[in-house]
Amino acid sequence: MAGPSRISSVVNFLGSMRLAVSLLVLLAIASVIGTILNQQQPYEDYALKFGPFWFDVFRDLGLYNVYRTNWYLAIVGFLVLSTSTCLIRNTPRMIREMREPDTAMASAYDPQGMANKTEIISSLPMDSATQMVVAVLRGRGYRPKLHDRGDGGMVILGRKGRYSRIGYILTHAAIIVFCAAALYNADIPVKLAMLTGSTQPENNFHIPLSKVSKNAWLPVGNPAYRGTVTVPEGQSTQVAYELVGNGYLVQPLPFRIKLRRFHVSYYSTGMPKDFISNIVLYNDQGKVLKEANVRVNHPLSYEGVQIFQASFVDGGSLLKMKRYMLNNPSAGAIHQEGRVGQSVDLSGTTYKLKLKNFSLDNVVPAAAIESVPAGDQQHINLGPSFTSIAQSGSGSGAEFKTYMQPISRGGQSYFVQGVRTAFGTPYQYLFIPTGPNGSIGLFMKYLSALQKQAMVNKSENNKSYVLNTFRQVIARDAPSMTADAEAAYFQSAISAILQLKAYPVPFIVTLTGFDHRWAAGLEVTKWPATIVIYWGCAVLVLGIFILFYLPQRRLSVVLRTLTEGTEVIIGGTSSRNPYEFTKEFDGLVTRLRSVLRNQDDQKESNDG
Repeated sequence: MAGPSRISSVVNFLGSMRLAVSLLVLLAIASVIGTILNQQQPYEDYALKFGPFWFDVFRDLGLYNVYRTNWYLAIVGFLVLSTSTCLIRNTPRMIREMREPDTAMASAYDPQGMANKTEIISSLPMDSATQMVVAVLRGRGYRPKLHDRGDGGMVILGRKGRYSRIGYILTHAAIIVFCAAALYNADIPVKLAMLTGSTQPENNFHIPLSKVSKNAWLPVGNPAYRGTVTVPEGQSTQVAYELVGNGYLVQPLPFRIKLRRFHVSYYSTGMPKDFISNIVLYNDQGKVLKEANVRVNHPLSYEGVQIFQASFVDGGSLLKMKRYMLNNPSAGAIHQEGRVGQSVDLSGTTYKLKLKNFSLDNVVPAAAIESVPAGDQQHINLGPSFTSIAQSGSGSGAEFKTYMQPISRGGQSYFVQGVRTAFGTPYQYLFIPTGPNGSIGLFMKYLSALQKQAMVNKSENNKSYVLNTFRQVIARDAPSMTADAEAAYFQSAISAILQLKAYPVPFIVTLTGFDHRWAAGLEVTKWPATIVIYWGCAVLVLGIFILFYLPQRRLSVVLRTLTEGTEVIIGGTSSRNPYEFTKEFDGLVTRLRSVLRNQDDQKESNDG
């Protein structure tokens, strides 16, 4: 007997409401984490955001890929098991109840235990009173069933909304469908392959695709996947990358994706309003399979694979720059070129300049740069900029954000550059006044003249010397500058020279031109179970509708023979909306009193 008892206990536990609610709460918590915390991002992004301690904690908990962690899949699996157990146990009984009420339980439908109850004394005999009650119940939409009490009395059970149990069955079935689809879309075969060692993520993000280990390649026929890929304008790809921990897996695609054009529009605040990728799909023979514009929430679908617009970045724009040496400004500007994502050798120095990113527009509040906007314009566009990292052979360096267009402050135009020596700290901005041609060439000539004069006469280091040198440079290189402009430029130049004392590198790089190229960040997914989830949603909505709008209402009428007439005790209850049912019950009682003709000798006890 111990064996069946234990099995029964396990079944009761799996089918219990307490377990199902607990699992749903855990899933809700996990879903909140997965919604708030961006999933499947590079580990270095998380490390910079959370710091080393919390990065390790969150990584060990699997919070960077919640929906594919073992504990999340275990919760989903247990919820499927629990809901299935509950459905299997209760569905046969509910079907029987929908077909016929349980006659064996007729004695349990005691009107005295129901929320609404009334007692009526009728002068009619038992048979006539029974016929009247049955007729009234049928007229109100109930299905009356008569049961002999065995003591000369009669019980009439009436029920309406018997198909409300279908709502229970449908909602539970929908939960099973959702969870089963989630398990299918979780790419369990890949997880098993990783456990056995036949599939291993590649950890080197800087090697070409041809050098990626074969163990990091997923099969073309993988039933479900979710990968990302960045495609520059005019280029194509036939793979997507699925981030796994601190590495990635390569998912071959059944077609080639080419990005023809990319367009982005902005709000006046500088936030992206819309970004559109014009994408063409090709087969291996170069035949066009499909062409479409992909934008946020408007993916391209082809043979079960969906391509979503996820982000956009620079696609390797060509930047044209000038480099000025601070320790030798008389050498003039040195022309440099490089593409975003690459490093540029800086001849004559021990530094390399890594071109990190390029922004075509930089919209900021006008107050941030002390600029007065025209009209109601509260934001201004500072124009193109690029970020770069200067790294020396000894390991020292700094990060820069360099703006191409001069910025006007207080009537003077400035070259602006943000500088920081530690990642994550705020930029410290350098303002160098620009000359009549909009460049810092005039400032560099003044700096060169100051350095030469300092070498000739090191003892002469006063304001008169600095001012005289400035006037000589202006007379030679900017003779058309007005007296007011000359005074403003001088003050700005002195401030810039003082700022340069803390400048971390011996050169300044400015942006003179560019050949811009966008790159679209695409998310490529294949979820065959998606259609199942859609049908599950329809089933869930239908089940909830039935539960809320087709409540089950029960009536129990007990008739007992008296010396002169019949005692009729009526009780009723509803699974939903008791207030509405009370009004219906009162109307039913009024009708019964009328047909039973008990106005003169009724005895009423109504607790409802």
